Amino acid sequence: MASLKGSTMPSRMSRQTAVKPMNVSQCVGVKSAGQLKKLVNPSSRSFHDVARQQIAAARPSGGPRRRAVTMMPVNAPKVLYRQPGQRQYEWVDLWESYTYQKVVFIKQPVTEDVANNMIALTLYLDSLDQKRIYYWLNCPGGEVVPTLALYDTMQYVRSKTATVCYGMCLGMGGFLLTAGGEKGYRYAMPHSILMMHHPSGASRGQASEMHIESRELVRMRDYLSLVVSESTGQPYDRVIRELSRNKWMDPKQAIEYGMIDKVLTTPMPKMPGGPKFKFERAPDGGLPGL
Repeated sequence: MASLKGSTMPSRMSRQTAVKPMNVSQCVGVKSAGQLKKLVNPSSRSFHDVARQQIAAARPSGGPRRRAVTMMPVNAPKVLYRQPGQRQYEWVDLWESYTYQKVVFIKQPVTEDVANNMIALTLYLDSLDQKRIYYWLNCPGGEVVPTLALYDTMQYVRSKTATVCYGMCLGMGGFLLTAGGEKGYRYAMPHSILMMHHPSGASRGQASEMHIESRELVRMRDYLSLVVSESTGQPYDRVIRELSRNKWMDPKQAIEYGMIDKVLTTPMPKMPGGPKFKFERAPDGGLPGL
């Protein structure tokens, strides 16, 4: 047998992990396995490790979740309306009822989709009869080409047009208010905000292409300024000069500039054809009649 005197073998105690001193108060209470591991083997972690752990802890677990509380969508109210040729009233959408009376609302920037819808609606209303079409505008602006397409359609139809600003008419919205409505039928609410300016754009590419784009933008600016000059009665040079920056106006200043014709401080004449309600209860105790 070989002698074991010269060999060195690690003792049993030397193979055991040294136990570090620990505060007993830290172990009081119910601890998870991860918390006990941290107490036994504390390690210095970086800021990113701590942040990553906190983000992971904040994520929802895979257990059952509470159902999210959602608000009931607010739909357009329904009103009673009797279409021409019918004897019975029916509940229709509020905006639809105004459309039957040739009142069109433009309450968003004029984009291609908005212009297409408004053009189709204008042509349809003009095909019904030649009564005046009222455009109520709360328009914060829009694209030049779709707005010009809508303006051309408003000038093309046989029906006369009127424009009313409620809220704001900025940029191309102000252009529609001034040039789209017939003179004498351009209105604004007392606290409306109106603004007009030159069109703006951007281009990139070769120098020759940018030069072509800039010439087209200048041509569009000159054309819009000419239309505004004819609609307001202001000299063309003044329009070019003043619209080079944002020209803000209140309704009184807009009247002096020729942008609108009247401020609506009194109600407009009511349009005939709407239902006449009788809100008192009938003598026999029935529901209110029409």
